Amino acid sequence: MAVKGEGSLFELVRTPDGDRDAWLEQRRKGVGGSDVAAIMGLSPYRGAYEVWAEKMGLVEAPDISDKPAVTWGNVLEPVVGRHYAENHPDREVRRLNAVCRSIARPWAQASLDYEVRDPGLGWGVLEIKTAGLRSAGHWEDGVPLFYQTQVAHYLSVTGRPFADVAVLIGGQDYREYRIMRDEGDIAAVDGAVDAFWERVRTGEEPPADGSPGEADALFRRHPKDDGEVWECPGMPVEVADYVYCKEVADAAKKRLDAASDALKQLIGERRGIACDGYVVTWVRGTKKRFDSKAFREDHPDLYGAYTTEGPANMGLRIKERKK
Repeated sequence: MAVKGEGSLFELVRTPDGDRDAWLEQRRKGVGGSDVAAIMGLSPYRGAYEVWAEKMGLVEAPDISDKPAVTWGNVLEPVVGRHYAENHPDREVRRLNAVCRSIARPWAQASLDYEVRDPGLGWGVLEIKTAGLRSAGHWEDGVPLFYQTQVAHYLSVTGRPFADVAVLIGGQDYREYRIMRDEGDIAAVDGAVDAFWERVRTGEEPPADGSPGEADALFRRHPKDDGEVWECPGMPVEVADYVYCKEVADAAKKRLDAASDALKQLIGERRGIACDGYVVTWVRGTKKRFDSKAFREDHPDLYGAYTTEGPANMGLRIKERKK
């Protein structure tokens, strides 16, 4: 099957179905569409450092294949694709189970779900999405920005003039969006991707920025310490910034705790309070707890058999140093 643009703009790279190791290795060789929002600081799920560490082979991408959202996304993808095709009998829809790798920029990769031929525009990209009800808010104003960057990346790699996004929200709310090629958006995405890949090529770490998944990636890269304390002259800006932010956060937490207690005092035996703009409820109830101490005393053999030990991220501890 000939794919428009293959050989001139990109080459097709295929990995065996179900071969996770081969798929991970191919992902490490370039930047895919799902990486773009993360490296641009737009993803609600991960950040540039985590992606960089994965591309460098310093950490392995978490296996999320058993997550319900992923499982059902895979189940529903062909259903949504078929529904799109049925809605548009005048358009040719083809499944494209391959990675498109840019010839000019071989680190730029696009894993396309489908391609679609519009009678007036020619071949474009068809991206299938599924979203749970919790994610429905992301779609209130159209395609979320973090998916728009993915589409722009795909259009850059393939040279296509448009992309259709078909999404099924909550299993019953089906929507379609068309995104036309925008050279300004593509230039911004290409610039971010190229700058990021230069960091991968040189091994230069992206600066930590508190992105989702960053703390976990740092811990996965450095699960143990070597026992040494670095004697650093002066005070690095990272230490000064942490001390300042911790003082501000501690003061804010103290104020928040005080405000919370005052509000609970105002609510008293009521369930809550309704006022202009807000409804506040004090959630109370019962909670079951497993008494691990008692279980250990009564069943030491079982406790030992079901106890595991592994690295744990205990966070930072800081104290003033005596002069």
